[in-house]
Amino acid sequence: MKNQKQQGFTLLEALIAMFITASALLGLGILHLKSVQQSQLATQRTIANIQANDLIDRMWANVCSLSTQQTGIITGWQSRWDPTQAGTLDSNQSAMHQLLKNWQGTVTQPDTTKQRYQVVITWTNAKAAWYSSTPLSQRFTYNFTLPTCAS
Repeated sequence: MKNQKQQGFTLLEALIAMFITASALLGLGILHLKSVQQSQLATQRTIANIQANDLIDRMWANVCSLSTQQTGIITGWQSRWDPTQAGTLDSNQSAMHQLLKNWQGTVTQPDTTKQRYQVVITWTNAKAAWYSSTPLSQRFTYNFTLPTCAS
């Protein structure tokens, strides 16, 4: 004969085990979603870093004529990364433009006595704001100093 006090105890154990399992699976799902979001942001920040380094390389190449060609260098850099110029972009740049939406790059020279520059790249990160109705604006700031040209 079965003990009457034990009746329904296994059902309660099963319900508790199901609740713990469901909670663990939900937590893993949320963790995965956050991981994908951070991976997307890391990809976008890497592309912004590549853009900033592209500008720095262009400025380094023209360091001796930077005072007269700075505007042209910056304009050329911005047009090279302009997504509306899809015909002039190679396939790698086109792929990058699909990941970095509505980007804008500005170059300032906070210290005119030395060749110190600041590159600020901003873009819209719609995937990071899945919980919000408005896309988030992301920013990447890169500070660098170029040597003076030895004449």
